[in-house]
Parts: sequence; C-alpha cells; structure tokens
Amino acid sequence: MKNTGGTLARPACSFEDNGDGTVSDTENDLQWSIRDSRQELGKWLNWDEAGAYVKACNEQNYLGHNDWRLPTKSEVRSLLRAKETYQEVFLKLPGMKERRVSNYKAGGESSVWTCEARYDSYAWKSYFPSGKEVCVDQEVSTTGTSARLVRDL
Repeated sequence: MKNTGGTLARPACSFEDNGDGTVSDTENDLQWSIRDSRQELGKWLNWDEAGAYVKACNEQNYLGHNDWRLPTKSEVRSLLRAKETYQEVFLKLPGMKERRVSNYKAGGESSVWTCEARYDSYAWKSYFPSGKEVCVDQEVSTTGTSARLVRDL
C-alpha cells in the first residue's frame, strides 16, 4: 500500500481472467464467476432465490466447481471498489457516465446479494456503482438484485 500524507491508499483489486468463465482476485484469494444470476437466468432474484441459485450451481458443478457461495459484505466492497474494472470485466459494458436510473443493461444501479442476514427475514445487498449497502426484506426485494458467485482460492 502507498502512503499518501499519513493515510494509506488501498490499491484496487487485482483481477486475473482465468479464461474459463471465472476471474481470480489475487489480492483477496477469491475466485468470482464472471456472469451473475441475472446474466445467466435473465431475471432478478430475491434472497431465497439467490440461495437456491447457488445450490443449483454447486449441484451442477458450475464452471468446474461445487463450492460456490454468496459473498460477504466486505468481499462485495472489495469487488466494487474498482468500479471501471468491475463494469468492464463483469458487466461487459464500456465505460459510461454514472446514472441514477435502475437500468442494468445501460449501466445504471444494480445490486448484489451478500450471504449476510439480519433478524431472520432481512438480508444485505450492495449496490453498483454507488457501493451503498442496504438491509431489505429477503422475500420481496428483487428489483435490480442478482447473485454474484464467489469461492475461496
């Protein structure tokens, strides 16, 4: 890390395309699926559906692995910190101006479920590109939310 006048500047994630539908984040010892559930299924998921998606992917040995999971909040933070890289690598979108409209294809806000729940009926999701984290009702919240699979290296 680089010292910038008393504070430590944190470097962006180091992504390596594995050429098999996955990207390794060597800084955090994680492997991410390049495509999320929205890209694979063509629809947004609530939190329970995201869990079922993870289970189905593991049963099918998705991308050659059966230990996929939903990421923690801190793992999503590290992934979304490099906004331009995330947009290009994972969303396959050219650099665009930030938009406030929830429009996934146009590069607007979308969100990713985390594995973290609260009070047995609420779950955390993180928004791209803002990085905002929100705790919402697991069963009804689907707008703009997908499952982004991760596994430990």
